[in-house]
Amino acid sequence: MSRHRWRTEHDLAQCIYGTVIGAAGIAVGSAHADLGEVVVTVVVTVAVYWAAERYAEILAAAVHTAGRRRQVLAALRRGFPVVEAGLTPLVVLVVLALLTGRLALAVFSALGLSTVMLGGFGHAAARRAGASRFGAVGWGLCSAALGGIVIGLKIMLH
Repeated sequence: MSRHRWRTEHDLAQCIYGTVIGAAGIAVGSAHADLGEVVVTVVVTVAVYWAAERYAEILAAAVHTAGRRRQVLAALRRGFPVVEAGLTPLVVLVVLALLTGRLALAVFSALGLSTVMLGGFGHAAARRAGASRFGAVGWGLCSAALGGIVIGLKIMLH
C-alpha cells in the first residue's frame, strides 16, 4: 500500500471505506462460493464502489471548471486508497487459501486483518484530525467495531 497517498484524514477515511467494502464482499462472497467466486465478488464490488464514488466527485468538482482533464485525473488518484485498502485483505485471503487449502480459515483471517486495519486507520485519521491520544484510541476502536460487525454478519450467514 502506498503510504504517500495517505497524507490526510480524508485519505484514511477512504481507507476505512475501502476496507469495509472489501470485508463485506469477502463475508458475503464466501457464504456459498469457492475461492475464485470470492475473488471476483470482492474485486467487482470494490471496483463498482470506487467508480461510483469517483464519478460523483468528478461530476461535483469538474463539470464547470477549467482544467477539467487534470481535475478528473486528480480525483481518480484521490480515490485510490479505497481500492488499496479494499483489496489488501483479499490478497491475504488468496495466499492463505492457496497455502492451506482451507477457505474458511483464510476468510476469517482476512476479516481479522480487516478489523485490525480498520482500527489502525481510525486511530491514525483521528490523530491527523487533531484528536487526543485517548480520543484517537476511541475512534480506532469504533472503526475496528465495523470489522467486528462484518465478522458477526459472516457468522450469521453460516
